[in-house]
Amino acid sequence: MTFKKRRVKLEDIARKLNISIATVSRALDKNPRVKLSTQEKVFKTAEAMGYMPNQIAKSLSSGKTNIIGVIIPRYDEPFFIEVCRGIDHYAREHNYKILISSSRNSFEFERENLSSFEKGIVDGIILSPTHETETFVHIKSIIKKGIPVVLFDNIREEVRGADHVIIEDDKASFSAVEFLIKKGKKRISFIGGIREKKVFQDRFKGYLDAMKKYNIPVYDDLILHCESLDREYEDVEIQNFFNKITAPPDAVFTCTDNYGLLTMKNLLRLGYKIPEDISVIGFGDLGLGEVFVPSLTCIAQPSFEMGQKVAELLIDQFNEPNDVNHRKKVIKLKTELVLRDSTT
Repeated sequence: MTFKKRRVKLEDIARKLNISIATVSRALDKNPRVKLSTQEKVFKTAEAMGYMPNQIAKSLSSGKTNIIGVIIPRYDEPFFIEVCRGIDHYAREHNYKILISSSRNSFEFERENLSSFEKGIVDGIILSPTHETETFVHIKSIIKKGIPVVLFDNIREEVRGADHVIIEDDKASFSAVEFLIKKGKKRISFIGGIREKKVFQDRFKGYLDAMKKYNIPVYDDLILHCESLDREYEDVEIQNFFNKITAPPDAVFTCTDNYGLLTMKNLLRLGYKIPEDISVIGFGDLGLGEVFVPSLTCIAQPSFEMGQKVAELLIDQFNEPNDVNHRKKVIKLKTELVLRDSTT
C-alpha cells in the first residue's frame, strides 16, 4: 500500500525547531523582528522538509497574489497564443505570473471563469469576450468590487472602468480590399468568421465600405461567413464554398490567416494559380503565411504588442490603489499590409 505524502505546513517546521508558528512565518517573510540566525535555521529546515508556501494563504495576509488572470475564447487560435505570449513577457518583467483560462467560446464558461478569478486567486483580469457575450454586467460587477480589468479584441460595447486595447478592424479590412481594387480586381470574395463576433462584423464592414467607395458590385455567392468554431470544419466549409462557385472570384479577402491558408489550399486543389488567377489576402500575419507556398499577403496585427499593452495597462491599475473611478483608457494599435506572393 502506498501513502500520499502530506503537504508540509508551518506547524511542522515549528515543531521540528521547537519554536512558535508565528516565528516560522515571520522568518520565512524575512521579518526583521526575527534574528538572522533563526531565519537561517528556518529556511534550511523548510528546504530540507520540502516546504512549499501556500500562495492563497499568503495572499489573504498580503492582499496580493502577483498573478494575473487571462480569459481567452480558445487555446488553438494563433492570435490568442501570441497575445498571451505578450502578456506573459511583460508580466514576468514586472514580477507577475499569468493564469490562462479558456471560455471555449461560451458565455457561460466566461462567467464561470470570471467568478473563479474573482475569489482572490488573481490580482486583476485580462479578458477577450466571446462572440456570445452580449451583456457585460458580469464584468461591470467585477469592476465594482475593485478588481482591475482590461478588455481586448472582441469588445461589443464600452465598459466603464475597464481599459480597452483594440485594432480598428474595419479600417484595416478597408485598406486590404482597396489594395485589391487598385490592382484591378472586380470579383472580390469575402471569407469571415461567425456573424455574431464583432471583429468579424467590423472586418465585413470594411470590405463593404471599400466595395461601395469604388462602385464594385458585391455578389452574395462570393461571401462566406463560416459558422464552425473548429478548424477541421472550417476547412470543410471553405472547401464546399469554392466547390459551389460557378464563376470564380479574381481575389479573396479573408478575416484570419487560417481562412487565408485554407482558401489557398482549396484553390490550388481546384487547379487555380495564385496569384495569377486569384489573389488572396489574410488577416493576422502570425507566422504561418510566410512558410506556405505561395506565401500569404496579410494584414499584420500587432498581437504580441497587444498582449504587452494589456498587461501594462492592468499593472498600471495595480498602482492606483482604491481608485474606484478609474478613468478608462482606450488604446488603438496600428496594422499594416504585408505584401507577399499571394497577390500580384
